[in-house]
Amino acid sequence: MNSGQQFQGTLNYIFAHWPEYVLTYAGLILALIFMGISAQRGWLGYIPLTLALVLILLYFLLASLWAAHWQFDRNGLRPHLTLFEMARLKQPDRFVYIDLGLRRRPLGLAHYITTGHITVIDIYNPQWTPSRSLARWRSLITPPTADPRLTWLSGNFDLLPLPDASTSVVILCQIVSELWQDGDRVTLLREVRRILTPGGRLLIAEKVRNQTTWLTAGPAALSVPTTTYWRNLLREAGFQIRQERSLGGFIRCFNAAKQTASQIQQLAFNLDLGE
Repeated sequence: MNSGQQFQGTLNYIFAHWPEYVLTYAGLILALIFMGISAQRGWLGYIPLTLALVLILLYFLLASLWAAHWQFDRNGLRPHLTLFEMARLKQPDRFVYIDLGLRRRPLGLAHYITTGHITVIDIYNPQWTPSRSLARWRSLITPPTADPRLTWLSGNFDLLPLPDASTSVVILCQIVSELWQDGDRVTLLREVRRILTPGGRLLIAEKVRNQTTWLTAGPAALSVPTTTYWRNLLREAGFQIRQERSLGGFIRCFNAAKQTASQIQQLAFNLDLGE
């Protein structure tokens, strides 16, 4: 594997978020220029402050690249493989992978099955997932080659193109957070619940706000939901969390089961009683 393939995820991430990297790089250059001018004109009081700014910008630049590497490169954390493992899928199993048209992760999972099948549903819609970085990332993707292990479908987050109770496993890897509205996120999870068989499982991985996120993203970590947020969202959508796993300190994986109508009713009854 050459270095280009090894760091392809990081390179794609940089391209998708290039305005942020350009601004950071420009800030570094301007700070260095100002520090040089300060030294030349004898403004010695500004030099330590400017140097501190340079170090802070450089730190967050490197931290961002490190986080991108561990999230998206082949030698990184690979949360989609962790979800596959948590699902305990067997070779003949069939499951659904909900994507945003990036294709890389379902293609990677296809290498781990021979007789099974993955139905990939692309729910991308610029109205509901308006991130420009996501749109730039999608522009890099080439049409997939034919593979009998993969079926590619298009759908909407509020209407997945599958009938009720038609699959036993659904995988969502860093997808739900791309929907900016909380209501849209719940709607997607309820649609997943609709297509799951009774007792079917949802495997979901999302970035969470914790100490690692603060260290790598700084103030931008405020936009990242907490682990408690994701737990509450899954419960609101009618899922019971069976297993959790932390990856690298900033990605949380959940194995959640579809609750039956009677289970949801019983949970509401228990909450009313204050249990």
